[in-house]
Amino acid sequence: MELTPLERRRQKLSDARLQLALRTLRDTGYVAIERALPADWVEKARRTCVRDVKAYLKDPALRQQFLVKAKGHVGMFPRKKSPYMDELAIANPFATQILDEVMGPDGFCTYYNINVTWPGSQVQVLHRDTHLLFPDLGTPLPPHTVVVNINLVDFTVENGATEVWPGSHLITDRPEDRGVPLEERARELPSERMVVPAGTLVVRDLRMWHRGMPNRTEIIRPMLAIVYFRGFMHRSEVMSLPRKAWAAMPEKTRRLFRYNRVEGAAKRP
Repeated sequence: MELTPLERRRQKLSDARLQLALRTLRDTGYVAIERALPADWVEKARRTCVRDVKAYLKDPALRQQFLVKAKGHVGMFPRKKSPYMDELAIANPFATQILDEVMGPDGFCTYYNINVTWPGSQVQVLHRDTHLLFPDLGTPLPPHTVVVNINLVDFTVENGATEVWPGSHLITDRPEDRGVPLEERARELPSERMVVPAGTLVVRDLRMWHRGMPNRTEIIRPMLAIVYFRGFMHRSEVMSLPRKAWAAMPEKTRRLFRYNRVEGAAKRP
């Protein structure tokens, strides 16, 4: 989706375009809002991210883990400060407008990651990012976990744009499917590459089948991944937030991050 000039000024999708975004997410498993974030913010975040991941991989054990065992697909937690904790990222107005409709009023976030495809990376195993809630039901349920990805560079076929299987979030697991690799199940199903410009906001159902692809360039390909859950999905895994970051959050953003620890707080907010 391309934002209209009015939507950019208002930082809000029109009612009709919101319904289009929701229908696209419901039918295909993801919706991409192109160039939703300002170019100067994206460039600042890219520089910070590249610097941080290079520092992270100075650890020989981590280099072995991600560049060898994980085939060049790197995951790391961001520092809890700007630009990662900026409202544009953690509670983007276009993303939260969609999330409010999809996840309901009790949605929350306790997981935030940086995903990097390193030069020379290989094909990932085809996978889902979450389990089906009731795999024996045989009927697809509404989304329970959604990721908001922010692309910090242009995603191209050459630098490893993610391969996705539209509609696969609605595929359930029959008893005869248990133990069958998704690669085999997906062999005759259509896929597409998520080729989008820098600053694109992607809202994706975590049940969607996908895989990271080879980065054949010399440039690191970074992406932010902020995961939101329905209220009943609360779990013990939480983030630790600096008190300064918590204090800077508007009330609505605090509600999204309410289950996380605030450093120095007597109890969880």
